Amino acid sequence: MGSEANISDVAALEDFRRALIRFREDMGIAIAEADSEIKSTFIWLERDRVLHWRRAVPRLEEELTSAKLAVLRKEMQTMGTGQRPSTIDERKTVDRMKRKVEGARDRLECTRRWIGTLQRDISLFKGAMSPVSSLIDRDMPDAIIRLRNMTLALEAYLATPTVGLAEQVERARAKVASMRRAGEIRTAEEDAKDAAEQLELEQDERVLAAARDAALKSLGAGGKPSGGS
Repeated sequence: MGSEANISDVAALEDFRRALIRFREDMGIAIAEADSEIKSTFIWLERDRVLHWRRAVPRLEEELTSAKLAVLRKEMQTMGTGQRPSTIDERKTVDRMKRKVEGARDRLECTRRWIGTLQRDISLFKGAMSPVSSLIDRDMPDAIIRLRNMTLALEAYLATPTVGLAEQVERARAKVASMRRAGEIRTAEEDAKDAAEQLELEQDERVLAAARDAALKSLGAGGKPSGGS
């Protein structure tokens, strides 16, 4: 028993295909932006921050050394009364510079650790995004093409005139009748009739052949047909 496809709106299929194209484009842009941010952060840490603190540490160490020398010079000085001047301010400067040097060293070490952590996180991110990248680059384009082919096929189907069952049967009957008239197909009755006629012709040919053989035999025996006067 046949059935007809119930297609109400081919345009909805095309709308879905276009929405899928937009979704793929948006997803691709989002992934590209995330990848760009990761690379920018990595470059900033490796080329900017590490270089900055590498330069800052020796510079601050030199300033610390200068501050310590300032304390020594002050301690070597004597006043008119024979007393040594106060070095409180100079020692405060030394303490402040020590904290700066330690802070710069800590930040350099932290930046290096952050780079190592970021490298591991980038590897995990790329591994997690691999199926998504495959979906965007391979699966979704294939699905978009399939949807387009489906739309074209359905549009062609809907454009084909619908032929009812009664009309199909009538067309088949007309084709069979035409083939019979052309002698391409025959009924069983026609075949039986032709066989009977062929058998009758064969029997007549046998009778005629027997009569011919008898006549030739008679001529060969006496030169006259048998039973003559």
